[in-house]
Amino acid sequence: MRWLAAIPLLIAALVADVSFMPVFEIGGVIPHLVIVVVAFAAMHADASTVLWFSLLAGLLMDLSEPSLSGPRAPLYLVGPSTLGVFFGSHALLSMRGLLVRRNPLAIGVMSLVLAFASGLLWTAWWALRSWYPDSPPPWGDGSALGELAHQCFEALSIGVIGVPCGWLLLHFSSLWSFPSVLERSRRSGGSARIIRQ
Repeated sequence: MRWLAAIPLLIAALVADVSFMPVFEIGGVIPHLVIVVVAFAAMHADASTVLWFSLLAGLLMDLSEPSLSGPRAPLYLVGPSTLGVFFGSHALLSMRGLLVRRNPLAIGVMSLVLAFASGLLWTAWWALRSWYPDSPPPWGDGSALGELAHQCFEALSIGVIGVPCGWLLLHFSSLWSFPSVLERSRRSGGSARIIRQ
């Protein structure tokens, strides 16, 4: 994967998430383009590259918006999104062989899975942290189960927006210089085989 192409696109997606995507808010649910970009990379790049890219994306997400607002606000906490996107990327790496990578619908599905896995860990992180005194979760007086439902709706919105964004990303995939399946297999010490039926 060509990092000189991937990082500017990741930053552009992050800027769009913070400044433009709230326009598409429905009932407090806002889709995130960063998740779509990470899902697209996870479908095509080497496993180690995907994991480093997901850590970078999660870190930028944690630093882009304050985690809590209150008397000590803004509080930027590195961890919830970083680990959430990293966890979700592991799920994608185990699933990517089941989908057609050149299909925008597959990118939408992978974006949905990544968003759900990331939201699940994010909610668990804040629920555990709320057990400490004076550590309120970002959802305030609501419950962790309610926040998980919110994360599910957000994952659905990301999956929907992942289809047109995936179509656009596929048209510019040559800029990313992704390795072929044969190259990835050789790098990991395996050998590619064609099985005839």
